[in-house]
Formats: sequence, structure tokens, C-alpha cells
Amino acid sequence: MGKNIIANIIGKFWGVFSVFIFVPLYIKILGFESYTLISFTLIIAGLLAFLDSGLTSTLSREMARKDVDLYEKTLTFKTFESIYLMIIIFVIGLIFFSSTEITNNWIRVKQNPEKVSYYLKIVSFDIALQLYFRFNLGGLLGLEKQIKANAIQISWGVLRNGMVVVAIIFYPTLEMFFIWQTTATLIFCFITKYLLKKELSMDNRLTWKPIINKEVLKKNYKFAVGMLLISVVAGINTQIDKFIISKNISLTELGYYTLATSLGVGIISVISPISVATLPRFTALYSEGKKEETIRLFNSMNLLVSVISFSLMSTMIIFPKEILWIWTGDLSLANQAKIFLPYMAIAYTTLCIVYIPFNIAVANGYTKINNYLGVISLLITVPGYYYLSKHYGALGVVILFCSVQILSNTIYFALINKKFLHTKLISTLLKTVLIPLILSISIAFLLSLFQVIHYENRILSLLWIGFVTIITFVISAFTLINHPLIDKIKLKMNHK
Repeated sequence: MGKNIIANIIGKFWGVFSVFIFVPLYIKILGFESYTLISFTLIIAGLLAFLDSGLTSTLSREMARKDVDLYEKTLTFKTFESIYLMIIIFVIGLIFFSSTEITNNWIRVKQNPEKVSYYLKIVSFDIALQLYFRFNLGGLLGLEKQIKANAIQISWGVLRNGMVVVAIIFYPTLEMFFIWQTTATLIFCFITKYLLKKELSMDNRLTWKPIINKEVLKKNYKFAVGMLLISVVAGINTQIDKFIISKNISLTELGYYTLATSLGVGIISVISPISVATLPRFTALYSEGKKEETIRLFNSMNLLVSVISFSLMSTMIIFPKEILWIWTGDLSLANQAKIFLPYMAIAYTTLCIVYIPFNIAVANGYTKINNYLGVISLLITVPGYYYLSKHYGALGVVILFCSVQILSNTIYFALINKKFLHTKLISTLLKTVLIPLILSISIAFLLSLFQVIHYENRILSLLWIGFVTIITFVISAFTLINHPLIDKIKLKMNHK
């Protein structure tokens, strides 16, 4: 599992790194107005991502099972893929034929509405293909082929998000930007399908023709529907804030809000490799009835997640303007967006803290709590976002978003612990959440008292904030985590 975690970390590091490097280039080459339109297309993609997760999560779970043979896994994949093709057609049609309506009645843009509608038509194909690409990746991850899956994902990111910079340097238009990204995704859809087909030996067992097996549907529909509902609610909860802002507030303010969101999501990008690597292992342990081993793995992984995420969160809370300035090179833009970043960092960190408990629920095929909490959250957030965006702007929205995440994720952690782990809740929260939180913030705050930020030199400022983050993590890890390597280093230090 260690190799898989490292592979996932490398893959996600590239994802974070690419955002950090390429977004400022998009803004510089295409302009901030064009970037805000790109941000809006990402919101649509996020809202429609729920169509992906039900079948993809179920596929990953079935691929990870130790009590299912290769032929049955192949049959499951073919059945889900046949359904997926219908989803892809639906997504393309939905965005393609509603693009004019969205442009005229939802977003506030300075560009020609007909051009914006045309861009959305291109994006409809890209979003649908991304769903299919991630579906195939889900199969590889379920088979614990994390190294291969991350190599594919990095390559896709290089072609899609990196090489597009070269294209827009010569042809600085949104049309070129969206066409390039769509083409790159199409290429990697074929690559992932070929590699998964090879892993499952489909050329020897089943044909390329669509297959829908009734037994597969009967066996998996409850879990798939549960995961679909989770994805619908999660998609709305994580994207509706930006969608409502785009309706009630200018796209410029949406751009500031989205910049802060991108950095907050970066914390999830660092943590999700651990989650992705542990889910198949949790599934395998539960299928073999090894509950004690599962609890030990849960405690160690949950503590690791807390130490990493709180180290990142602390620097984002303490240095919001500095981080945004280092990233974009625009001090005025950083001053506008800095107010959102601390709230985003806290909100997405609380999401990270429930990644491992969520894996426990998924490994047991349990989705009820997610759906109940998600629906209750929506009853608060949807009217709340609409009211607050009109009266208090994006700041009111982000404060509500952060508050709901803290409350709902704390409740979720407690309920999953009670149902599956049966550990002492207060003790578990204290050891794996509260102590790492207090320690990380304290270390980062003490280091921030040294004024080393130089607004004339982004590189030196980046090195300082990176140093603060690393020191915060190292001290927290050495203090809290019991690992053979860390214990060995501690022993050597004591002998000296």
C-alpha cells in the first residue's frame, strides 16, 4: 500500500503543481475575464460530476473485492460501461442544447453571448469525456494499479493543462483553449480504456459490444444508487455556492472566489492520494472480516491525514494575501481574494478529516448517513447562499459554506465511528484531530512572527512559506505519529 500512496501523492502533487503554475499563465495570456469564464465551465463540470461517482465508486469497490473472480469483474465493468455511454450522451445534449439559455439568463459576461454559448458547446464534449476518463481510472484504482493510474493522470494533465499554454501563446483565444483540452481528454479516454481492457483480459473473455447483465445490476444497484445520491448532494453542496454567486454577483468577484477555492481544494488534492490508496485496502479487510486490523489502519491513516491537512491549512490561514500574491504575481488581485482563503482552507480541511471515515462507510456499502446529512445541509445552504449573496456578497456565502462543513463533517465523523469502529469518540477526536490542529496552528503562528515576506521577491517569500509549512508538518509528525522510520530517527536523536 505504501507504493500506491506514494504514487497517488506524486499524481496529486502534479495536480496541485499544475494549478499553481498554469492558472497565472491562463490569466496573463487570456486575461482575467476569460479566466472567470473558464472557472464557470469548471463549476458546470463539478455540478455534473455526480453522474460519474455512483457507477465509478461501485466499479472501484467491485474491482477491489478479493472474493470476486476476474471474469465477474470484467462483466461488471462492461455492464457499467454500457450505462455510462448513455450518461455521456445525456451530458453532451444537456449542456449543448442549453448553452444559449445559460449564457443569456445566468452569467454576467462582457464577451459576446453568442461566442460564450459556442464555448459552452465545446465544453459539453470535454465534460462528458472527462466522466468516461475518470470511470476507467476508477477501474484501475480499484485493481490497486495506482502507479499506472497516476502515470496516466499526470500525462493527461501535461497534455491538457500544460501544453495548452503553448497553443494559446500562438492562438490566444478561448476557442483554442477549450478545443485543445477536449482533444486531450478524448485521446486519454482511449488510452485508459485500452489499459483497463488489458488488465481485465477482456479480449479473451468479452467483446467490445455493449453488455448489460441483470445479475450485476441486481447485485450492485443499491450501493450504486446510494453513491449516486451522495454524489448529487456533494456536488450541489460543493458547487452551488459558486453557481449562485455567478447569478447574483459579477463574474469578476466569482473569479476572486474561485482563486481562493482552488487553493483550498489543493489541500484535498494532497490528502486524496491517501484516501484512494486506503479504500481498496479497507474493502479487502472488511471482505475478509479483519476488523481489528481495520481499526488500526483507520487510526494511523486518520492521524496522518490530520497532520498533513492542518499543516497546510495553518499557513493558508496565516498567510492568505502572501500566498495569493506569490501564486498570481498580482498584489491587487491578492488583496481582493485574500478574505476568502482562510474560510476555504478551514472548510476543505474539515472535508479531508472525514475522508478516512467515508472510506470505512464505502467499504461496508453504507451510504445512508451521507445522504441524510447532505440533504439537511442543502436545506440550509441553498436558501442561505441565495440570501447571503444578495445582501452580503461572496463573503457571506463563504462563511456559511465553512460553517456548514465544520458542523456536518463533525457529526459524520461521530456517526461513522459509532456504527463501524466503536472506539471512544472523545479520545479519538482528541488524538487524531484536536491535538494536531492546536499543534499545527501554534507552530505556524510562532514562525509567522518572523517577518520574512518580501513583496519585491516572490521566490524568497515562497521559500519562507514553504519552510513554515514543512517545519509545521515535521514537528507535528515527530510529536504525534508512531511509525517505524520516525521511531528509528527519534532513537538515534536520543542516543546523541
